[in-house]
Amino acid sequence: MTLREEIRTEDMWRLMAKLTPVAVLAMSINSINTFVDALFIGQFLGEQALAAVSLAFPLTFITNGLAAMLGVGGSSLLSMAIGSKNYEQQRKTFGTVASLSIIVSILLTIAGWVFAEDMISAIGGKGEVLRLGVLYYRTLILGSSVQIFAVGVNFLIRAEGKIKDAMIIGMISMIANMILNPIFIGYLDLGIAGAAYATVISMVIFAVLDIWYFSTRRTTYEVDLSYFKLDRKMVQPILAVGVSAMMLQLMFVVQQIVVFKMIAIYGDDWDIAFMGACYRVLILMLVPGFGFSSAMQPVTGINFGAKDYPRVKKAFWIFSLGSTILTTVLLTLIEIFPTAILGLMLPDAVFTSQDIFNFRIMMSPGFMFSFFFMGIILYQSIGNARVAGIVMVLREVVCFIPFVIILPMYWGITGIYATPVIQNIIVLSIASYLVYNTFKKWDKEKILPLD
Repeated sequence: MTLREEIRTEDMWRLMAKLTPVAVLAMSINSINTFVDALFIGQFLGEQALAAVSLAFPLTFITNGLAAMLGVGGSSLLSMAIGSKNYEQQRKTFGTVASLSIIVSILLTIAGWVFAEDMISAIGGKGEVLRLGVLYYRTLILGSSVQIFAVGVNFLIRAEGKIKDAMIIGMISMIANMILNPIFIGYLDLGIAGAAYATVISMVIFAVLDIWYFSTRRTTYEVDLSYFKLDRKMVQPILAVGVSAMMLQLMFVVQQIVVFKMIAIYGDDWDIAFMGACYRVLILMLVPGFGFSSAMQPVTGINFGAKDYPRVKKAFWIFSLGSTILTTVLLTLIEIFPTAILGLMLPDAVFTSQDIFNFRIMMSPGFMFSFFFMGIILYQSIGNARVAGIVMVLREVVCFIPFVIILPMYWGITGIYATPVIQNIIVLSIASYLVYNTFKKWDKEKILPLD
């Protein structure tokens, strides 16, 4: 049985059990990397360095956003091409994504280097924290071209259902980052730039392994390695779908910029460092949602390409349930042991009862995240970029920024941490309504599968 046939016919619970463990591990790579960076910076360099990296951290999501744009757009196109047996599109997807990654990364590197100080200063950086933040980000931005290519192309490996292969490549990169961090920061005494060097080198390893995978013909479909062109018929749908994935990252940038600006108004360097640590725990908690949605993407994309809408619906509900259960378990552990978890990044800190309360409030909507991610991936995988984009803007801007500005006026710093609760309740209601209407429309159409 081919991989396509397995995705088309395998029992959905069994398929989820097969795909999700490796997908969760694969999607945890970036989260673990950011957590490890914060851990070593906090342990070796202290609170001020962690505050600097926390201010630069939102800007790294610009790179992540561009990589996600190309990766999600390309993988959506590829999955549907595999499902509909469009062999020409299958052959050209790799070269198109690779070409786009080179163009966007050059533009990003130039802009990031030139405007690094202005951007970090605008977020709230001052004095030594500003200097360290600029040093960290400028070092990191030099490797953006490699990261965008590596992550974008790795999405194509997941798109055909070979999530384990994608995970192994990413895991090797993650382990390299974990080994290099203490060497560069501690042993070679490169300071905050050492953390950036470790990330850049690990991304070079990531890219080299991706190239090796495609050049050794390990795909289940034919790839034309000589094709490196911007075919308008492919670029347009890649960008249309991918923009919604990029918006998730960029809206998160906007969200964090506003958050750290509000903290700069109502708090001090300690509050910046503490929020930076909280964000890294939050991203770690989002891993099940990212992982399950990543595993669901080829299943929904390939089955949608084959016009098997009932199977797409079944995949959505089963993967959503599994993701919610795992996220809730992780959330429970985080809520029980907040001091121990935060202490890994801020070892010398004495947390007040208010600090722990703020942390717990910020984490509490975690069980809602899975359904949101599944909804976004559903619309991305079926090529409906407009709905995915609207939900993204609603969540990260419309339902967040007004509250994060108003609530601190009455509750101070705690108002900033309470904002995600209101945000996620509103967005979950909207996403549920949109998914319900999409499925209702499919039920009325009653289209028969292609095979």
